[in-house]
Amino acid sequence: MTVDIPTFIDAAGGEIVGKVRLQKLVYLVNQLGIATGFSFNYHHYGPYSDELADKVEDDVVFGRISVEQRRRADGVPFVIYRSRDHVQDDKTEALFAKPRIRTALSAMQSRSATILELAATIHWLAFIEKVDNWRAELVRRKGVKTEDGRAEAALELLAKMQIAPA
Repeated sequence: MTVDIPTFIDAAGGEIVGKVRLQKLVYLVNQLGIATGFSFNYHHYGPYSDELADKVEDDVVFGRISVEQRRRADGVPFVIYRSRDHVQDDKTEALFAKPRIRTALSAMQSRSATILELAATIHWLAFIEKVDNWRAELVRRKGVKTEDGRAEAALELLAKMQIAPA
């Protein structure tokens, strides 16, 4: 079973801003023990699922979610995903009704996409690739993104979610 994306968006507050954010939210929720049904590989922005991207595209085409194209002040494009009126997937809804998952989704939604990217990458390096010195590898892969307290904020988020490496 793959997680119903409109129900996931509802559980995350009704909208998810950005493709990177959506990918990292699903990846991190998967690490909390929710079997999302999506497999991930490492790409430039951290863990990424082609299957998830395809599912989201299908849900947009079939009108299950809406996507709004926008541009940041510097001209960089981004999207906002919103769930539309749909029949709730009871199994998915029950998964996201758990207090631990709701708290984690809320915590993740309150962080920047960069913090989520770093958090997902930290988790990936420590637990999937099993890199001994994941901190050094994080800096090597993510460079300036790790500065100004962002790496620490990502690690704090993982700790709050109880999935941080030692």
